[in-house]
Amino acid sequence: MTKIVFSFDTEDFTNKKAADAILEEAEILRSEGVRGCFCVVGFLAAQLREWERTDVIEALKKHEIDLHSLGHTLHPLINEYTDKKDFFEAKAEFLRQEKYAMKCLKDTFGVEKVYAAVPPGNQDSYVAMHGYAEMGIPVYSDSICDPDGNGIYYCNSFHTAYAVAMEDFLFSRNPFRIKSVLNKLAVRDVAVVYTHPHRAMYSQSWDILNYDKKNLREFGDWIESERWKPSKTKRFYKNFRRLVKAVKKDKRFTIETFEQIAEDYSDKKPRVLTIEEIPFLYKELSQKLWPTKKYSLCDMFFACAAFMQGKRSYVCGPVYGPMEQPQGILFPVTVTTKEIFESAQKIDPTAPVPARIPVGKYMIGPADWLLAAVKALGGFGTIELKPMDQLPDLTDLPKIKNCSFKGTWRHSDGFRDEYLSDRLRYQSWTMRFPE
Repeated sequence: MTKIVFSFDTEDFTNKKAADAILEEAEILRSEGVRGCFCVVGFLAAQLREWERTDVIEALKKHEIDLHSLGHTLHPLINEYTDKKDFFEAKAEFLRQEKYAMKCLKDTFGVEKVYAAVPPGNQDSYVAMHGYAEMGIPVYSDSICDPDGNGIYYCNSFHTAYAVAMEDFLFSRNPFRIKSVLNKLAVRDVAVVYTHPHRAMYSQSWDILNYDKKNLREFGDWIESERWKPSKTKRFYKNFRRLVKAVKKDKRFTIETFEQIAEDYSDKKPRVLTIEEIPFLYKELSQKLWPTKKYSLCDMFFACAAFMQGKRSYVCGPVYGPMEQPQGILFPVTVTTKEIFESAQKIDPTAPVPARIPVGKYMIGPADWLLAAVKALGGFGTIELKPMDQLPDLTDLPKIKNCSFKGTWRHSDGFRDEYLSDRLRYQSWTMRFPE
């Protein structure tokens, strides 16, 4: 059965009248007995209070409130200010801003916890992924990391992709469009059906006029988009109700919120990797550098280090993949078990996976080290290593493999993407798949 989430990128903090669409869509869901997930921009939450839109605030309190960043397209964008060499410095600034966004949600709606974070546009910063997880937000939605709608764990949270935008088909006069869309969604495990409420009323996104590539207007001095004809907006709402009714009747679907998705995919008990599992890890890693459904490569890496430091079990927790290009050996080398054990004493599980590791007289890559470690723990005396890829093969995750943020969406012309795209690929060391 496919889990359907009705999700709303609730973002336009420039237009008081656009909030009417939020109210309308929230009320349609309420009248149908369905809870939606309204992913709210922090500044919009504050503006709703400033505009005295208590009608919208009270309507949204009947639904799940999630986070859609602090400022959405206000520059510098998340990608712009987190594209730094120093990951921890970038994360600290991200947490400062997004914790303030959480305060805005709490002050407006009274929420103490949100269950999903949704990046604006294509702001899939690896810093944001790690940062939201650190904030205790269990689901990261509209993620480029989820390749097929079945979900994936990445950067310490559960990621799910958006499935289809409602504005792509709810303006249609074709009565079969909804049925066609549902047939396509039924093959997924999780289908996040989303919309931007303001798009039901306006022909152009608010941020194109106010924040495209730079802050085009002073805060508070905003341009309003052109309105659709009332009949077109009315058709959208009518079709939205039809969609909700159709999903409720269709036994292929169950309607959930991100809180329920988090519960469905949360680890029911701690993931504990024991030294007795070394033969299994050796078998898996001998075939290819790839996570299991239970363990990421980071989990395996730090577990092996813990075993060599005298522990017999390792409790999997938050991990960081490499922050620099991992550099493996260029020619076959031979190392000893003693040298691997000695190198393990310096590995810190709270730090990112190192890009290079000194072992004896050689510098080897993290994948080299991981394979050597499972061999050493498996009783090998000397260990022969051959050149190998230091990252998993991302062919089946093309959006990660080919991602390049520079020159996309609303990024400024000066945005260089020096670190984000590459480090997102390096964080493949943190990925694992639902069991």
